[in-house]
Amino acid sequence: MNDARHHGTAGADNPSSLDAQTLVRLKRMLLFTNEDEQYLIMAGNILAAHTEDILDNWYNCILKNNYLAGYFTKDGEPDVAYLQSLRPHFRKWITDLCTRQEGNPWWQFEERIAAQLQNKKAEEHEIDPLPLVYLRYLSSFIYPVSEAGRPFLGKHGHSATEVERMQQAWFKAVSFSVLLWVYPQPRQLPF
Repeated sequence: MNDARHHGTAGADNPSSLDAQTLVRLKRMLLFTNEDEQYLIMAGNILAAHTEDILDNWYNCILKNNYLAGYFTKDGEPDVAYLQSLRPHFRKWITDLCTRQEGNPWWQFEERIAAQLQNKKAEEHEIDPLPLVYLRYLSSFIYPVSEAGRPFLGKHGHSATEVERMQQAWFKAVSFSVLLWVYPQPRQLPF
């Protein structure tokens, strides 16, 4: 770990973006394999058809938890208009995360999410920036978000082993996405 200062930086030429080597390193650290990619595609074929149900599960889980709900409330009540405005973005994120081709469009979408989470208004993004989110809190969303898809993976005739592998691939993909959002770059989050 001490060697991390010398490896995987985004390059001296462009310190504001992650290079391909760093992306690969992050995936390897998550034990995200080529097999996971295949199972993620299988999961995506299922999850894409259930995005509204998954979002309902997320919202129910988050709003029932006072700590998580704090990010989606206004004056102590759920901010329904804000939550509704996020639905199309969450739908796109679910689909893109499972079916992405690791190229510019997918990466640009992840960068826009990171900019919003880090209080930077993206010009082409119509939603106002979120309140400051600390890494320890943002990472706590990984489990409830990834678990919201589990009930749907088992309803399409796959074996229990395949369902578990799809769930693990989905969990790793969600974790990878959050890592990209909070990756310390010149935009510094207060960790």
